[in-house]
Amino acid sequence: MNLSRWRETVNRYIVNAIILVIAWGGMFRRAFNCDTLAHMVNAWGDIEHRMTHGRYLSAFQDWLLYQMGLSTASHTGITAMVEVALLAFAVCILQSCFEEKIGKPSGIYEQLAWTAIFSLVFTNVLFAESFMFGECALMFGIAYLLAALGIRAFTRRKYGLAFLFFILSTLEYQTAVIYAAIVLSAWIFIDSECRITVKTVILEIVCGVITIGAGVLNMLSLSLLARLGVVKEAARSADVHDWVQKAAKCMTDLGQVLLNSRGLLPKVGLPFMVLCIAMGIVIWKFWKEKKLYAIIYYILLVVGMIAMVYLLPMLQPDTRTYPRIIWTFYSMQAMLFLIAFWLMTKKGKEVLCYICGAYLLVQILFCNIIVTNHMVSNTLDKTYAMMVYEKIVEYEEETGQEVKKLAVANDIDCPFSYNNVYYKTDQINERALGTVSNTMVNIASGREFEKVPMDETVYQTYFGDQNWDYFDASEQLVIIGDTAYWMIF
Repeated sequence: MNLSRWRETVNRYIVNAIILVIAWGGMFRRAFNCDTLAHMVNAWGDIEHRMTHGRYLSAFQDWLLYQMGLSTASHTGITAMVEVALLAFAVCILQSCFEEKIGKPSGIYEQLAWTAIFSLVFTNVLFAESFMFGECALMFGIAYLLAALGIRAFTRRKYGLAFLFFILSTLEYQTAVIYAAIVLSAWIFIDSECRITVKTVILEIVCGVITIGAGVLNMLSLSLLARLGVVKEAARSADVHDWVQKAAKCMTDLGQVLLNSRGLLPKVGLPFMVLCIAMGIVIWKFWKEKKLYAIIYYILLVVGMIAMVYLLPMLQPDTRTYPRIIWTFYSMQAMLFLIAFWLMTKKGKEVLCYICGAYLLVQILFCNIIVTNHMVSNTLDKTYAMMVYEKIVEYEEETGQEVKKLAVANDIDCPFSYNNVYYKTDQINERALGTVSNTMVNIASGREFEKVPMDETVYQTYFGDQNWDYFDASEQLVIIGDTAYWMIF
């Protein structure tokens, strides 16, 4: 690589990294969610959990760090930094793959549009859930980087090497091959120049076999290892029943994503409008040039991409549409914008620069709001836990009785997030209290209170069927003997 090419690569990486830091830099701190707290007190259990989900490489990484006396849960700021660094590399790889096919963007407007389009892949509100799990940040970053390397190998016709990278990515996190399949579908569309040929069909089949096939092999290996007793159980399995019911649930979820990204954007239908713009540009272009077959291929491409976004939920028994799975919707949007960019004239690309740039800015803004809300949620969790602990210490000082046990129960309507945390869905900005309350108190106080069930007599005498919407230790905490009883609002 000559000096100018090296300088260009470094500059590209810096730009991509800066955008990711602007969006996710707020996570460069000690943050947590329920799973993070559980990992803090039982790192080995979390390693076993990853093994039972087929994430062998991720489990090995954590085991290796564990042997070195390091915990990803205790260094979540560092792991978030590493994830951003790895994702920036992945974006660079994607850009280089398509530059080899489309050509380098020329002029400031084309370069800005190009950067905004590829940044959208990992800079979007649904991707926020990948940063909520600080202990899994390395897993996500490595998985998506490995998938990007697989994409690069595929575009260079090195299918065996691509398959190897995709298999490795599933050993980190299985969703990686879904994003790879979506990106490669767009690449094949461009490579075939919007025409369905024998070559196109073969490439699509190869793409499906080595991406989805890698995921299938991962599931088969998990079943085999469970039977051999290497892992405790196969926690993941495919369920092919109730397709209609599952499809209906996924379509309902898609509607929520198009409306406001599951509550993470204002309720104005921005993702839907942007999708219509990207598709409208391409279909209008083909219609104007009387390319009917290209329109058919394009519509099939879009339908196929949406199907890929929801493939994993469709295969799960309980059809879970977690943001950390369906964030690939934004990979789809990025690729549809890329196809529009490829087809547009120089003037059109200038207009697209403003559209993509504005859309990316909106995503960055709300990524920051989500991160800020996460800080609020973490602060409230720690504050309430410490307020309870202070009451326990006060009781111990007054009575001389050491409190050794903690019984926790939730009131009638105990939400999964705080009311003053506005942008939340699933495990994005979930609160710890109410789910891992005992663990939260133990970590915040530095003491180990034995977890015991709530005494029915104490419950009926002091708490009854009350439903608080605020924290008040004088009403929600009772200490009797060596046991503290706490009701979570």
